[in-house]
Amino acid sequence: MSVYRLMCLAGVLLALAGCRKKEAPLEPGDLAPNAVVVKVDGVPLTFRDMARRADGYLKYAIEREHIAFAPSKLPEAKAFYRQRAISMFVYKALMLNEAERLGITASEKEYAAWLQALEQTLQQRQSSTNRYFNGGPQPPDIMLQDFRDERLIDKMLSQEAPKRFRVMDDEVEAMAKEIEETNLIRRAKLEAARKQILDGADFADVARAISEDTPSAKRGGDLGEFARGKANDAAFDAAVFSLPLDQVSDVVETRFGYHLFKVSAKNPAQPEKDDVPAVPETVRAAHILVKMLSTSRPKLADVLYKQKSAQSGRTLYDELKGKAKIENTLFPDMEYQYISDMK
Repeated sequence: MSVYRLMCLAGVLLALAGCRKKEAPLEPGDLAPNAVVVKVDGVPLTFRDMARRADGYLKYAIEREHIAFAPSKLPEAKAFYRQRAISMFVYKALMLNEAERLGITASEKEYAAWLQALEQTLQQRQSSTNRYFNGGPQPPDIMLQDFRDERLIDKMLSQEAPKRFRVMDDEVEAMAKEIEETNLIRRAKLEAARKQILDGADFADVARAISEDTPSAKRGGDLGEFARGKANDAAFDAAVFSLPLDQVSDVVETRFGYHLFKVSAKNPAQPEKDDVPAVPETVRAAHILVKMLSTSRPKLADVLYKQKSAQSGRTLYDELKGKAKIENTLFPDMEYQYISDMK
């Protein structure tokens, strides 16, 4: 979808803000629609806006997540989702106020690019932005505003993260050492499986039980017939094409992880003859795979950065929450959740 169409979609969704359904009648214990239930440093949340978001959460839980609430539990569920709505308001108020204080903004071009990235991600999941914004727990206009607010907060956190933490080389090395130890344990698991097979266990049964290549595991490890190059891995080809028939290989390490191979058929290469093209050498093989965890230092540094960045966001939120004046007349003793705890 083009950036222009995505911006048009955004306009349509925002226009829907003026097409809201009629408000539900007040129930015993409810406040007047314009009554302020929460203030964050003077920024108010009305009962109407809180209830609208909470009702969206509750409806989504029942209709989309198929959560069944007994009639006696509905008041408790309603209170739970009202607190979630308040937590979302507090989170956004604090983080957006901080972005404003830091002078961090986003242009419409940036929002359009973020929408386009979302569209691409959803297409990979056989979905669309239309389904995303119209099928979420909130009305489309709120879904879009949440999307815009969260992207701006993400931008702020990404700019502030380098000022709040660093990924140290010794941390990366410590993580790599832990993973290497884990990989040794995983390799030992396959060594034990090989001994089990040599002692009489059926290769296919063991593959079904422990192989982490799910599609082939369902077939007892069978990979079918193939020529060199199918796996695009030299160690894979070297092991399979040199293995005698019906023998179980030693543990072989490839880019996929650790394997045991067993070859059940070999077909020699056939040269070109007359009008018949040449046929490459093929084998029919099965394998048992235990995946190996990557110890690539750049990848581990990226993992650590993301972990620290997530923790940095939570820490910043806690700092802002501790300094803010939060007045809550509806649930004065509630805990305000961080955004990742609300999903």
